[in-house]
Amino acid sequence: MNKFIIYFIFLIFIFCSNVFSFEGECYFEEVYKNGEVQNGFFIISNNNIRYEYFDKKLFTIVYLDDVFYLIENKNKNNTEVIKDKRVEFFKNIVELLQNYPNIDNLMKVNNYEIIIDKGTNPYLPKRLAIKSNTINLNIYLNECTYKPINKLFFNVNPLFEYNLK
Repeated sequence: MNKFIIYFIFLIFIFCSNVFSFEGECYFEEVYKNGEVQNGFFIISNNNIRYEYFDKKLFTIVYLDDVFYLIENKNKNNTEVIKDKRVEFFKNIVELLQNYPNIDNLMKVNNYEIIIDKGTNPYLPKRLAIKSNTINLNIYLNECTYKPINKLFFNVNPLFEYNLK
């Protein structure tokens, strides 16, 4: 799985301005064109977000105090700050998404086509589809629950275990 694409997906979610109005947790399901499926959860609170895959071979991304961290799920002590040119690319996408839900259902950013299914939740899209020459992916948000999240769960060193519902 291409980490660049995962960062891209992550940033689409976190920079929709209304996403930060949501405080709580959701399950996600990423479905790739080749049939591969990845599951996990994300939590949001006070402009912080944690996007964690259930697969121990994958990773967790934490956005805390305007810094992006990548943490391996199999070795939670291995933390990397994401600060290369990918972050700039993602910020360009953010600018397009800042008026969610008052945005078009179809957006084009560089060579990516992004389809947004808004659903009934005013804070979070129901589905994102990302298409390009290199990827064809759908991300579904499921079972979102509004609830306060302790800031402790956004720490990166140590990364505390979070239990859904």
